[in-house]
Amino acid sequence: MKKNIISLLLLFLTCVSFSQKKEMSIAFKNADYKNVIKYGKQILKKDSLDLDALLGIGKSYNALNQYNKSLNYLLKLNKNAKKDWQFSWVNIELVEAYFSTGNYRKAKEHYYKSLKYKGTKTSNKKIKKLSLLFGFDNVYKNWKTIERKNIIFHFQDVSLIKNVSHYMKSRENAFININSFFSSKLPKKIDFFVWKSNDEAKKVLGINLGITFSKYCVSHNRINQTIGHEITHNISFWIDNLIERTRFINEGIAVCFDNSNKNKLDLAKKVYHKDKVQISKLWKDGNEYSEKELYVIAGAFVETLIQFDKDKFLELCKNQSYGNAEIIYGKNLKNIILNFEKELCK
Repeated sequence: MKKNIISLLLLFLTCVSFSQKKEMSIAFKNADYKNVIKYGKQILKKDSLDLDALLGIGKSYNALNQYNKSLNYLLKLNKNAKKDWQFSWVNIELVEAYFSTGNYRKAKEHYYKSLKYKGTKTSNKKIKKLSLLFGFDNVYKNWKTIERKNIIFHFQDVSLIKNVSHYMKSRENAFININSFFSSKLPKKIDFFVWKSNDEAKKVLGINLGITFSKYCVSHNRINQTIGHEITHNISFWIDNLIERTRFINEGIAVCFDNSNKNKLDLAKKVYHKDKVQISKLWKDGNEYSEKELYVIAGAFVETLIQFDKDKFLELCKNQSYGNAEIIYGKNLKNIILNFEKELCK
């Protein structure tokens, strides 16, 4: 009788665990990382060494930019992994977590370890992407790296820059000035890659410059890019590590703080006169518009929002949706937009 009860209990626990794993898997496919963590922790209460739960939680904390929280689970998995694909994945996630918290030595250590295991197509694709973004790939072996207080500069060809000291100092000063506005706490220094040309970068990265991966504090830049644009993307992102962005506001912030000293409103007027698109449409459907149509208008509009109320604007930075703006600004939002559009028509 006692054996039957124990058998039934074990069967019940197995069914519960299976159900939770199914829920965890569904949540992960839907990028519902908070529920992945929830179900994963429930599984670990019954089996503290469940490898699927440890990996799911670790990957989810990384996806949520909570890298320090992922490390305990990933390190535990690293000690208990049994199969090549598990070793591959855990080392890749450790690369991401360590790099994103500024522990470059550990990140590189796990990068080289990840290459020793036969991973899945997905894991192989991810480590290749990270190696190119983080500067670990062999393509960077002849690059010159110079570390400063807030930025680590990586130059493909330093001889193409007339005054390297001035180049770095101007970016460092921009960082200080921009962050005096946002007061963000970045988890690490910005890794600032400077390529010979857009064509060179596109051959390697498969994307156009400049581009920033704010969750990693990484920017890949053209030599002649505006001083503050990509730096601003990094700083403004870390005002909150779960920021909800829209293209209109996010790019508007970067243009507004690009340190170009150009009159944003005058530039916006020139674009607006050609195509009088509504600000609300640019905001809600920003991905449908080209860079030329959206950027300068967005930059001038962000200036307007800052002038109206800095505190409200900083709150908007955390959730940049039009719906959230309606909550923050209330009835004032329509008047702000209407007055701005009238100004653009002058």
